[in-house]
Amino acid sequence: MANSDPSSILITGATSPIGRSIAQRFARHGWRLGLFDRDADALERLGQKLSAAPQVITQAIDVTDEAAVHDALNVFTEQTGDDLHVLVNAAGVMRSGRFENLDLQAHREQIDGNLWAMLAVTHAAFPLLRDTERARVISIASASSMYGTPDLASYSAAKAGVRSLTQALNLEWAHHDIHVCDVVPPYVDASAEEAEAAGLPSPPRRLAPNLSVDDVTDAVEQAVTENRIHWPVGKQFRWIYRLSDMLPASVVRLLMRYVSGF
Repeated sequence: MANSDPSSILITGATSPIGRSIAQRFARHGWRLGLFDRDADALERLGQKLSAAPQVITQAIDVTDEAAVHDALNVFTEQTGDDLHVLVNAAGVMRSGRFENLDLQAHREQIDGNLWAMLAVTHAAFPLLRDTERARVISIASASSMYGTPDLASYSAAKAGVRSLTQALNLEWAHHDIHVCDVVPPYVDASAEEAEAAGLPSPPRRLAPNLSVDDVTDAVEQAVTENRIHWPVGKQFRWIYRLSDMLPASVVRLLMRYVSGF
């Protein structure tokens, strides 16, 4: 997927394990990179490691802040031109715990960090995507979008919103030649790493314990050139994902009880 005429990709949550892996992969392929993340120090370190990319633009912002997103996109377009070939919404927040034990601020942060951030950035980026031939929006969803997961109630709700918004925009924006899709990983190593860094427990079970962030990046790379709406990651989880659309709700509930340890 090397680029003789460099295309541009904008990645939110760029210093997260998944975002970082995507940035490194597309840098090697010669893409121009826009990297958004709230961690300024980590963002600077990442930018310094991406020398293979013809251009790297880093912006330390909170992607739930609409004004900051608009300002950052203006800087991005001033430096790269008025095109955006691929937007990857990889920003996210995960807090695990029983619903009643998390305060409302923790729930709000998960809704904002996982759903509102995707909505705000995608909405602001629309003019750039519309004016770029065959543009793409790729959002990182979750296995929790398939069925609400115990100890991840508000996270599940937010990721289900990502799935629904993806489906709606896939229909709406086809008129503008913008393909909208999501990548749906189960609890890969990135989730455990992020939870550990925040001092939080990781999910009690994993649907596919051998998956890595590179597996997610592989799916993102495929999603740049192929036209599926949902990209479940991992052979085992792909079967579960497909079955969830065919099995009775009661069976899916039992399956989720098993995989989540309840």
